[in-house]
Amino acid sequence: MSATILPVLVSELARDVLAGPARPARVIAVARQALYLLPHGQREPLALVVPGAVRVPAAVVLPRAAGERPFHGLNPGRTGRVGAGRIAIGSLCLTAGEFWAPPRAQDTPPGPVLDRLATLRPPRPLPAEVRPAARALVRMLAHGGTVARRRAAHALLGLGPGATPSGDDYLCGLLLAAQVQPRPPDWLAALAHVAAEADALTPPVSAALLRHAAEGLCIPQVAVLLRSAATGGDPSGPVTALLAVGHSSGCDLLHGLCAGARLATRARDGGRPGSTPS
Repeated sequence: MSATILPVLVSELARDVLAGPARPARVIAVARQALYLLPHGQREPLALVVPGAVRVPAAVVLPRAAGERPFHGLNPGRTGRVGAGRIAIGSLCLTAGEFWAPPRAQDTPPGPVLDRLATLRPPRPLPAEVRPAARALVRMLAHGGTVARRRAAHALLGLGPGATPSGDDYLCGLLLAAQVQPRPPDWLAALAHVAAEADALTPPVSAALLRHAAEGLCIPQVAVLLRSAATGGDPSGPVTALLAVGHSSGCDLLHGLCAGARLATRARDGGRPGSTPS
């Protein structure tokens, strides 16, 4: 009996590799709600996620018909195939259905988004091992040159707990905050350079998220918070939704967003452009 072929909702970022020739793909990370596949010869992993999971920019969303535990028994190192319009891994046989476009920070509507983010204080501090490096980076972004900024950002790569380390999530927040601004700050280029070289210093899933953030691509929870801040909405709901992302990823992202906003508003207002993470 042949496997049932299920249609999936595919990120525009995965369109080309899915439409290209079929090739082997290896499982590089797996959790209850997500599985990451790295197609041979590709740098960017695909994220297979269940409905209701965090929709990262390269997410391929499974239908509910895939069941409650579609990734059970699939472990890192397992191989499947991606291409020719299909994804096959274990008992899953998936075909491209509709496509979705991941949100971008640059699409945030005009408004006081930076001023409002600058006043937010995440409810939990950054992990203790991340705080000194985060403070050092903010100082360099405010006052340092290109080399010093890159060095300080490199110190955060792969630092701290989590499947996506806290230091990486903080960097993602800074990258996204920079791209909400009408005129991106001069430190954006240094962080984008570090994000492009992240593969050797942090897990591939986290490295991909850093590269996405360098392009302004974000998860929907961040996009909703940015829109709320820009339009004067009550931020409490969007903040709560972001804090629910991962064990600490949402909070660490929020720290980076707020630090980036404080850098921008203090520079704009002629004050000291520094910012101290919690």
